[in-house]
Amino acid sequence: MSKTRTHERARDSRGRPVPGLYVRDGRFVAGFSIEGRWNMRRLDAETLTEARRERESLLAGLREGRIAQRDGATFADLFAQYQDARQLSERTREHERHLRDRHLSALVGRRVQDVTATDIAKLLRGMRDMYSPWTQVAVYRILAGTFALATRRGLLTRNPIDRLAPSERPKQRNAKRVAVLDAESIGTLAHAGGSERWTAAIALAGYAGLRLGEIRGLRWQDIDLDADTISVRRSLLPSGEAKSTKTEAGERIIPLLPALRRALVAWKLRSACTDPEHYIVCTADAAPVSERNLRRALDQAKERAKLTVSDAERLSWHSLRHSYASILATDLELPATTLARLTGHTDAGFTLRVYARDGRDEAAVVEDVLSRAAGAGIGA
Repeated sequence: MSKTRTHERARDSRGRPVPGLYVRDGRFVAGFSIEGRWNMRRLDAETLTEARRERESLLAGLREGRIAQRDGATFADLFAQYQDARQLSERTREHERHLRDRHLSALVGRRVQDVTATDIAKLLRGMRDMYSPWTQVAVYRILAGTFALATRRGLLTRNPIDRLAPSERPKQRNAKRVAVLDAESIGTLAHAGGSERWTAAIALAGYAGLRLGEIRGLRWQDIDLDADTISVRRSLLPSGEAKSTKTEAGERIIPLLPALRRALVAWKLRSACTDPEHYIVCTADAAPVSERNLRRALDQAKERAKLTVSDAERLSWHSLRHSYASILATDLELPATTLARLTGHTDAGFTLRVYARDGRDEAAVVEDVLSRAAGAGIGA
């Protein structure tokens, strides 16, 4: 049905049609064309004079970007664009889709321009007592990223997330901190692996900072004993499917530390799968080991090693990666850029904030600083 049959032209006191103004159901409607598309928007004006002014203000706001042009894009549309705009593994994509379907189903079919800060606050408030802080933060990040993209695309003039009060934003509080081990404790844990295979796996995490998928995807051809290097080129999904590293920076060359070299050589002498294309940490039939078995092996190594870890800390495969970064930063005092390069991060600041935590207690830090200050003659 054409607009001339659904809307009547607004007319002035002399009965002449007013350009760009219409009347429908007793309300004024502005008509205008933007980028070749005809748009109509209902106005709040009560009189013709007010309608003229409101239409001019509307057009000025659209031209200056203060008012967003009407668009039918839904939250689902922008969520898909938000995923496509980032370099994500299939595992991360599936996890985000699961969170969308589980927690954001009420928004999926709605236009992003119709979602308000009140809607988002209500959704987050409903999750507060039912889900862990980690899940709440994960959902919040999806919301923030999707609406930020809608703002950049010009569909919104302001991100509704920005209108949330600080108390309405979820805060992640991990039940336990990530445990950070020193070099000696990493060696103790690795030697408690129970076999050369698990010792090599633990050493790859603690002395090279490899992610769990990178450990599973490492092949003997990636180890250069002459150059003392490890080439990280791929990762394995839980299904065993090979994929590229998490980011471009994830493809990297890592120095082969002596303790790790000894562990790999010892395992190669015992392993039946030592062809260049064979996975280093593999099963008897050369298949990659499962993540479940790796986690079980680490749990058993922790029991054998009897390491002293606080009840407030958790010691996992990812803890070993944190430990490696901490050793590079505190013991070797490597620059932040080198630290990021060796751990496979694009942002050096992120590496320092998240991974390079000093695991020493306060007394050790104080003693170290005072010793360095005395040696440098500072404050003497």
